[in-house]
Amino acid sequence: MDSAIKNNLIASYQVDGGFIVHDRVMLEKLYALLGIDPKTSLDWRIFDLEGITHFFQHGVVTLVRKLAITKDDYVLSLGEGSGAPSRLIVKMTGCRVAGVEINPDQIVKARELSDLHGIQDKVTYYQQDVEEMSLDKRDFTKAYCNETCGHWQDKGEAFRRIYLHLIPGAMIGFNTWLKGNKGSLNDAYDAVFEFRPLYKKEIWFQDNLSTYQRLLEQTGFRVLEMYDCTDRVDIKIRARVKASVQWQRYEKVMGSQAKDNALRYYNAMLKTHYDFLRYGVIIAEKTFP
Repeated sequence: MDSAIKNNLIASYQVDGGFIVHDRVMLEKLYALLGIDPKTSLDWRIFDLEGITHFFQHGVVTLVRKLAITKDDYVLSLGEGSGAPSRLIVKMTGCRVAGVEINPDQIVKARELSDLHGIQDKVTYYQQDVEEMSLDKRDFTKAYCNETCGHWQDKGEAFRRIYLHLIPGAMIGFNTWLKGNKGSLNDAYDAVFEFRPLYKKEIWFQDNLSTYQRLLEQTGFRVLEMYDCTDRVDIKIRARVKASVQWQRYEKVMGSQAKDNALRYYNAMLKTHYDFLRYGVIIAEKTFP
């Protein structure tokens, strides 16, 4: 990945960026208000507060079930971010996870929050670009990417690197942001005024499902399942925006500006749907040599 793109990508995911990236202090206050213990609970509000996610907890749980992750799996997480999906997966299954993330600030948050959840012995983090990834471990039994591979500039190389780290027969799953009917989110900067403040420019490399299939198969994966789920995600985000009681509770701890920023983010992203952003799920497996 080009250095300028890396810098813009890292700058886009900060606490003071165009959308809320919660840190441990913020989340501890929210959990105290909600009466939630993150060490023991799988309450959906934990996951949905800890990550800027469009698939929400239900979408990640669905991916875990499709991949059939169990306590015996060693899972590779690509584009780990601040680690919300991995924490959920570990608490659901008891598996081990290694998270690869390009942004050092996100790794700091992931480590702090793994401690808050009491799963620090189950997760390991590596600051690497997936397109250049080289880990000592090459025995991962499952892998997943939740909503971040749209940032990968060279997906073919990323898939090749992932392939090298998985055992034969290992499954990989993607909850992915796809190219829209009129282009990618790079094109939304000119077309959707509300989208401009959210992210830095030129960090989007979305593709369609057929391109994913071609690149995965060229690498040595076999696609088991893939489908577009834009309608489902769109409906869920619209419902979340209208959840007034939840936003009132959020405002009580975080303040009106934080609530307004969060709502502004989701409303702006909704305006990119279909034209510049679609959503898909892909399940594949590494073929045997």
